[in-house]
Amino acid sequence: MRTVTLQLPDGPLVADCYPAASPSGAPPVLLIHGWGGSGRYWRGTVERLRDRFSLIVPDLPGVGRSLPVRRAFDMPAQVAAIEALLAHLGHTRVQLVGHSMGGGLAILLAARRPELVERLVLTAISLFRNDAERAFFQQITSVAGALMRLRGRWMAEIPFLARQFGARFFYRIPNDAALLKAGFLDYLEMDHDTAVASARSAADQAIDAAARAIQAPTLLVAARQDQVMPPRNVPYTLAAIPGSHVHWIEQCGHFPMLEHPDEYAAVVREFLAAPVAAGATR
Repeated sequence: MRTVTLQLPDGPLVADCYPAASPSGAPPVLLIHGWGGSGRYWRGTVERLRDRFSLIVPDLPGVGRSLPVRRAFDMPAQVAAIEALLAHLGHTRVQLVGHSMGGGLAILLAARRPELVERLVLTAISLFRNDAERAFFQQITSVAGALMRLRGRWMAEIPFLARQFGARFFYRIPNDAALLKAGFLDYLEMDHDTAVASARSAADQAIDAAARAIQAPTLLVAARQDQVMPPRNVPYTLAAIPGSHVHWIEQCGHFPMLEHPDEYAAVVREFLAAPVAAGATR
């Protein structure tokens, strides 16, 4: 593994690059984390896929090791940062695996650069069905942004708070204090303005338009007990992305790669390894 630091005009972008142990000839796989997290929660997925695939795991600007930033990065700015990273690495074709907001970034990138994206795995993400859902989400975003002003790194030292934070994201909270603390720290240390800007742009109807324009084969991995991305919105999302299909993971919350790592990696591996018909977009 090698770590790459790309100096963008408004801050760094740090990514870990893992070569495949036994290369399959498939394009590299870019794992895009979600809002409030960092690339470190992909480590189990990396270990399960790196025998066959080379992988790129960034910390998006404003989180994890990609701090500090000099301005807020909304979702379009995050997409531009990912494009710059791939250009820096010299990749002209990739496979995207996006989680939560990272799935939204994958959608935007696939629509913007169809020649770059071979296929997509969208994990724990669903589109808004109407303006009422968007408005409700914006209200939540405003409240969450105000509450983020009260954060302090010291909070991660209190196990009870880390478990309470994790309760929203897991069907069964892992019995792993280090894992919970690391995830809580990512949230506590995230750049405030980037957090607010990226959350607000998540309700942009441009994401719906981009989803309908996707040309690459697309798999949705949905968790039946996800409290963050409502399962009821998955059928709408499937209808929006032409030819997409879904794999449901049962007894699982918002992080299937952490709650059901073997099942998740097996599903992703099978999809990424499947041949793409010559000349086919789906």
